[in-house]
Amino acid sequence: MLVLLTVIVVFQVAGSPSDPPTVTGAQSGPGATFTTAAPTAPMNGSEAAIASAIGAGALPAGPDFASTGPGTWHTVAGTTPARGTGGRAYTYTVEVEDGLQSADADQAFAAAVDATLADPRSWVGGGQVTLQRVDSGDPSFRISLTSQMTVRSPELCGWDVPLEASCFNKQAGRVLINDARWSRGAVAYDTDIDSYRSYAVNHEVGHALGFSHQPCPQTGGPAPVMMQQSWSTANDDLTVLNPQLIPADGKVCLPNPYPFPDAAPVPASAASAPDG
Repeated sequence: MLVLLTVIVVFQVAGSPSDPPTVTGAQSGPGATFTTAAPTAPMNGSEAAIASAIGAGALPAGPDFASTGPGTWHTVAGTTPARGTGGRAYTYTVEVEDGLQSADADQAFAAAVDATLADPRSWVGGGQVTLQRVDSGDPSFRISLTSQMTVRSPELCGWDVPLEASCFNKQAGRVLINDARWSRGAVAYDTDIDSYRSYAVNHEVGHALGFSHQPCPQTGGPAPVMMQQSWSTANDDLTVLNPQLIPADGKVCLPNPYPFPDAAPVPASAASAPDG
């Protein structure tokens, strides 16, 4: 009970979830303007609702991971052709926090990122953007595998809500993928770690492209990729954590890692083909 009361106090005084920022205005998309201002409305919910949200957003058990790092990153070598059929062109690098893992693991992370973003179910499938990986120069954003405690830094994602999260930090130009989540996934995805990883990349890249958080629109339907699925696919859980954006309407979606899930997926052999 003491632990629960402590968590309740944390939620009542916290300013914003650690999956910021949100997008200003009624519409969001490429070119939208980000704001990092914390919401003024307090987190809300009964003790039972808060307990449910905490359970849904908990980090699952799983393999060990390096919880700390120096807060510096190195670029993983490799490039891809531009993916997509038109719209605004974005470039990205793939980076890993120094000392986090082996060179082979770096390459595996980069391959997973590239395969996710090349898939027509991903952002390139909407015809509004092209995405190209580079390993030098000044990219549009950097996709960075980052240790748990570095992610929690107030200068990066913060720790206002005490649940593991990734985020996009506009000032740093960095999509921060939390290695704790990359290693263990999320309750909503159960043991499907590959799908969760695709979700994590697509969700945070979605922020880099200008998209804001979304609630579940229909019970039993696929969760929007911009729903905070690391924490839950139920609106009643997420409204406790993000009351300004998520309604308490009882809707529960199915986990979904892609913005355009009805598009034809890329065959495994094509997704893994090297590009030089």
